[in-house]
Amino acid sequence: MERPPGFFEKHYLLSNALGYYTNLNTTAKYNRYVEKAHLSAALQHMVYENPWFCSNYFKVNNTGDVFKDYILRSVDHINFGVVVEYVKIDKFDREILEEIDKRRVPIGKDNAPLWRLLISETDTEQYFTFYACHSLFDGISTLQFHKDLHKYLDRTESSKFQENLFTNNGQTPVLPAVETSLDLFRPSWSQKCLFTLAVKHARLYNWLKWVGDGFSAPLEIFQAGPVTEQVHTKFRIINIPNADVNKLVDHCRSKSYTLTPYLTAILKRALQKVVYPHYYTDSSNVVTRILMAFDGRRYDHELRSPFKYGLVISGQLLDLFPVGSFNKEVHSIYKSIQSNLKSRLSFKYIWTANLIDTEEVLRGSISSKLRTTILMTNLGAIKDNPDQNWHITDAWFASNRTINYHFIMHAVSTSTGGLNIVLGYSPEYDNLETTIEGEKVGVMDAVESEIESSLLKNIES
Repeated sequence: MERPPGFFEKHYLLSNALGYYTNLNTTAKYNRYVEKAHLSAALQHMVYENPWFCSNYFKVNNTGDVFKDYILRSVDHINFGVVVEYVKIDKFDREILEEIDKRRVPIGKDNAPLWRLLISETDTEQYFTFYACHSLFDGISTLQFHKDLHKYLDRTESSKFQENLFTNNGQTPVLPAVETSLDLFRPSWSQKCLFTLAVKHARLYNWLKWVGDGFSAPLEIFQAGPVTEQVHTKFRIINIPNADVNKLVDHCRSKSYTLTPYLTAILKRALQKVVYPHYYTDSSNVVTRILMAFDGRRYDHELRSPFKYGLVISGQLLDLFPVGSFNKEVHSIYKSIQSNLKSRLSFKYIWTANLIDTEEVLRGSISSKLRTTILMTNLGAIKDNPDQNWHITDAWFASNRTINYHFIMHAVSTSTGGLNIVLGYSPEYDNLETTIEGEKVGVMDAVESEIESSLLKNIES
């Protein structure tokens, strides 16, 4: 059983194959220690019962057509030692995230699927990191893994270690591509016409848009150094204790917006204040381009069963000028998000991946300067299942910045660990310094400080 990649999947498949992307991952702490034998038994059941966990892409041709050159099928077998690794650490911090970021999950392996599980252990704690290729897993998927693993840990009690997790008996189904299975990704005829004009006839589309916008001046989107094939990502971690998270949420509700646009505006303003002046004499007209990531499972609870995994996501591009009023800016972002979620337009726009030569676009990005400034993702609050013995007590979501982004902000919260904000960025920003109160400090230290102080203002207000 096999199939070609979906038109959305192909972007991340080729990003992996060309070396332009490593992984996305969620790390979680559990409320109980997991013995190795118990983990192996739970994973064995989990893999056998879920085709997403035993699949990989294989290159079968060299025609230059990704749909003819690659197939998705079940691997031949999976051993525990191939997909699970234990490492000793002193503590879990940003340096651990940076090491995880270097790990690429290779395609074309008969004995390994498109995911791995890393268990980092201190003398007293375990940290479980599920990391995967983005072609079959999105951010919610990486978190879902931990939730499902807890169900299987509840179901199994084994003192016998299981080295073999999976053997292909020829009956393992290959699930269809999400983007070809759901109406969510199917645009109307008129939308297809508009999207085709925007993608295949971009100059004409942009001219018509320029006329429609009243001959507005072209946007000056933030640019820094040129794009390179080096995609290593640096990280900062900001933790907000749970009691303070509740204050932040209450503050946002009192202003009639949510936490995601609030965090987005805080990061945008920190970059405008600290980073942009290093590249512009006058950054007052520099636009911040933001990609807001959305989970499509919000529209249909039934999607959470067959498509708990897979790419059920989209992204909305926002081009934002500097704005004087903070609340006005947050409201503007919030309204844009709500409008997009209502129209589902960003999901429909995924269809345009059919029209694009993905490899040409990816290779053509190298040496250019135009990247999206910020990728923003909020996985939300993780809720405990009262019917289970296992719970997530703390979590961190991170991903590689790829060749597409300057900065990435990911957020996820738990009732005990609070809100963890992971800020990913290009290493070039660690080479910059700024002056604060007469002292030289690193630019990213200053950005982190700006974010923390902005959050603290509203926590204490």
